[in-house]
Amino acid sequence: MANINLIKAKLPQELREQAGKFIIPDEFLTTMSDLIILVLNSKSMDNPEEKQSWFNLLPMMNQEQIDKLRDILTREKQKLMEIEQKYEQKKDELKSKYTQKREEMVYTKKMEEIKQKEAEHNKIEDQQAENLLTQI
Repeated sequence: MANINLIKAKLPQELREQAGKFIIPDEFLTTMSDLIILVLNSKSMDNPEEKQSWFNLLPMMNQEQIDKLRDILTREKQKLMEIEQKYEQKKDELKSKYTQKREEMVYTKKMEEIKQKEAEHNKIEDQQAENLLTQI
């Protein structure tokens, strides 16, 4: 099973529980914890079996293969961050449009209420003027 003490020493707290579910070679936890973090966080490796398979392959890989894996996972992380930023930007734009539309609706409703009160007031004034004229 996983070396819990090494996981605690080399990985961020939010990944420790997840890492404890895998058999990760101690050598790679010690020397390439950044690669282990990339594998654990990878969205393209969506099931635990696939991640475990990569952890099992690490000791058989040469440095060039390890570097390529690191590069692929780093680019994946960057692309996902870009997508997330675009998503957040779109979400903010939609929220802004919704808020503006809502404010316009509130303004329009208030203006309608004011016009209605003004019309009622004018009607009352007209009626009072009419009553005064009939009394004369």
